[in-house]
Amino acid sequence: MMVWLWILVGFILLGGLLYWLLVTTEGVFLGRRMVVWLYDITAHKYDNIKEFDDDAERFFVIRPLRHHLRRTPNPLILDVATGTGRVPHYLLDEADFHGRIVGLDPARKMLDRAVGKLHSYRGRVMLVQQTAVPLPFADATFDAVTCLESLEFFPSDKAALQEMVRVLKPGGMLFVTRRQGSDARLFLNRYRSQSVFENYLTQLGLTGVNSQPWQFDYDQVFGIKAEIGRQKAGS
Repeated sequence: MMVWLWILVGFILLGGLLYWLLVTTEGVFLGRRMVVWLYDITAHKYDNIKEFDDDAERFFVIRPLRHHLRRTPNPLILDVATGTGRVPHYLLDEADFHGRIVGLDPARKMLDRAVGKLHSYRGRVMLVQQTAVPLPFADATFDAVTCLESLEFFPSDKAALQEMVRVLKPGGMLFVTRRQGSDARLFLNRYRSQSVFENYLTQLGLTGVNSQPWQFDYDQVFGIKAEIGRQKAGS
């Protein structure tokens, strides 16, 4: 009887470990290939899982971008880990937005979903299958860079943020998210407190770094890349 009890306990512990590895942390501790594979096999139902609310996306995601870009006539935006094209879809759906967007993601089937969603915007959106490190773009290319609900799944969030700031124009806005909430600390060494996260972005040369409450699991974090003169003065 005791042997069966230990076997049962073992199965429960193993199930808990697998759930943590594959569901809670979405394969991140098993390597980048596992993360990409998990997103590819769920790509067909990803939007249904996320249950995006159109009004909430326009207010909390698109509105801050539009506000920052209001004086830039035809902005060029990079959306890192674009997935099924969430940011491009809602931004290009704005009738008075006349810019272009590059959506980057390593998961091919996620991008295939994005292609279907964004087909009516051809010529204004480019989808690239690529990892966030290194980004295949020149320094100071984009007027804004976004990366939502993804940093904790990268091999190195710090390296990814460095690349995002590198390709951002001086005066451009970085708009990313920080994992918080009850599951955040289950990401172990990938968890960043608000102060640690904001301080790191400041060290990368961003000004006005600030966090805003968003979802149960995420804060939104904004920062502006310092102008060249200010960068030199602070270096």
